[in-house]
Amino acid sequence: MYKALVVCLENWDTLQEVPFVLSKAGCTVDVFCSKNSWLLKNKFYNQWIECPDEINAYQQQLFEIARSKQYNWIVLGDEKLLKIIGDNVPDDLFTTIMPLTKIENKELLGSKEGLSDLCIKYSILTPRYLVYNHEPDFNVNALTLKYPILVKQDLSWGGGGIDFCDNKEELKAAIEKAGTEYSYIIQEFITGDDIGIEAFYSNGELLNYNAGKVIGYSKSKFTFTTKRHYFLNSRLKKELETLGSSFGINGFASIQVIYKKEEDAFYFLEADLRPNFWVPSGRFTGQDFSEAIKKKINPGYTIQPNTKLKEGQEMEISIFYRDFVRCLRQKDFSGLCHWLFNYKGYWKFIPTYDGKLFGNLLNQIFLQKIFGRFRK
Repeated sequence: MYKALVVCLENWDTLQEVPFVLSKAGCTVDVFCSKNSWLLKNKFYNQWIECPDEINAYQQQLFEIARSKQYNWIVLGDEKLLKIIGDNVPDDLFTTIMPLTKIENKELLGSKEGLSDLCIKYSILTPRYLVYNHEPDFNVNALTLKYPILVKQDLSWGGGGIDFCDNKEELKAAIEKAGTEYSYIIQEFITGDDIGIEAFYSNGELLNYNAGKVIGYSKSKFTFTTKRHYFLNSRLKKELETLGSSFGINGFASIQVIYKKEEDAFYFLEADLRPNFWVPSGRFTGQDFSEAIKKKINPGYTIQPNTKLKEGQEMEISIFYRDFVRCLRQKDFSGLCHWLFNYKGYWKFIPTYDGKLFGNLLNQIFLQKIFGRFRK
């Protein structure tokens, strides 16, 4: 039996259905996380290994697990973990733990700066940018980038640590409040379609991707997405193939691009090497990630052909938990009715296949309504 270990440092709700996807592919799934982790709120994991709270102890235990060779695959589940482990993993364990085959590209791990630099290195289109490392002589007036621009904390997710600046005054204000813990990317803002992509690679080879134009956010444009129109695009697929082979990606990738219609161009903004909330949705579009994982396990396996979504078509998909909470928060009664009355078949997006997870989600949603709390 192919054994996978899903590892989480932060308590991310994005991983709640990942054990299901791995289990459906034929993996035995264990989880390495805290006792309060979302990874424990489903029925598809086999064994729970409680992680230490202290980060050095956490790393050492993970390295010991990797050296024991009891797992065929270790899946790192959050950005902070990717960054910390990427900075400290011994070279002999790098390809065992990290989702990269090319150690020379480790700057990508948990870093927006790393992605931008590698895009330039491999001639992949990305917005013009510069890096701000809290230089005391940094001169906003000498900036050659075109406004509007974004100021992004190098290690952030879900829209956190991003400021939108229309002019020099707003940029100065963003720089003045920038914390010193991380560097920042100052990047030209590209106007176009915001596209979220889930991709899966094996040794740099693209085995599957699922791309969706974002049509709903939990709050603003720079927050979690709750609704997408999924589509297939052969040219985008080729660019994803180039990105994966150039970087040496080996596992999941959560990728964000902007499609600028005037230029007919895809600008790559983010490539986080971890699974995201949307991975299980591949089964609805015909881009089932469990099929891709079967191919990883057995290279001779033939992935079942997609019969649900064709190029030129779109399919609307929404994340039940996040979108329902958004509707409650924003008093979006129309959106609630979509879920209550099965608008466009929304009920199929509710994870009733897993009674344990579904019960936990209902409990969380109840807390949103009664106590107004949003737990990660």
